[in-house]
Amino acid sequence: MDVSPGIALGLVAMLCWGTADYFAAKAIRKVGVFKTLFWGQTIGLSFLFLVLVSLGAFMPSPSTVALILITGLLNVVACLAFYRGLQLGKVSIVSPISASWVVVTVILSLIFLEESLTSLQAAGVVLTISGVFLTSFKLHDLLRLRLRNLAAGAKFAAVSMLAWGLHYVFIDQLVAELGWFLPIFSVKAVTVFSLASYSRMAGKEVSFPKSVARMVLVVGGLEAAAFLAYGAGVASEFTAVVAPVAASFPMVTIMLARIFFHELVEINQKIGIAAVLTGLILLSL
Repeated sequence: MDVSPGIALGLVAMLCWGTADYFAAKAIRKVGVFKTLFWGQTIGLSFLFLVLVSLGAFMPSPSTVALILITGLLNVVACLAFYRGLQLGKVSIVSPISASWVVVTVILSLIFLEESLTSLQAAGVVLTISGVFLTSFKLHDLLRLRLRNLAAGAKFAAVSMLAWGLHYVFIDQLVAELGWFLPIFSVKAVTVFSLASYSRMAGKEVSFPKSVARMVLVVGGLEAAAFLAYGAGVASEFTAVVAPVAASFPMVTIMLARIFFHELVEINQKIGIAAVLTGLILLSL
């Protein structure tokens, strides 16, 4: 089985994002969503800044700067809409809708970036995306919901799905023009600046959470590594291939939660994990 560099980097992004989400969940339980999000993004930007200093960079064109701003703002909108959806609705509804961003990214990549897949790759992508969807919720939570509760938070989840889907397509365009690193750093900088501005306007308290300092540092570092791996991955492989691989990170989070939180893995999640692994094997053939 010959794993291409793009798929290997997608796997790195999957592992880093999945592990980061595990530690983020622990931090959120202690200090809340926004503070964890803000400091995780800020610390991630700090790590990326160190890489920027070591690599050096050049000033992009005004049109590219505009695309960077749009891409960063899409990430902010997606994050805030996702967490607002979780606040208003149920995880079993919000999470699978948001996780479908990878479908948007793949479709737009095939249409507008003129990417093409072999039959085997297409089968691998479909299986992987199906696995991502199945692992993103717990079936028993969904079965216990009443019909009138299904829409609560769903519109915010749909916003996050579309925003993240477009975000990762634009990342591909920026990587094609600027290389694998500068777009990741620039978009992260826009995200942090936007979150800081939002916190001031909304009166959010964002003092550094000393009680979970280690966890937030780990989250920031892993997220930075995940974005770097994703950027490098789409620089060497089609976004339609790398995105589903990287988006499989819920599988990692579920396994860590099973080991350390002793959370049960439900039948749909087990099927999802099997689908992801099968899809990854097909993509590697």
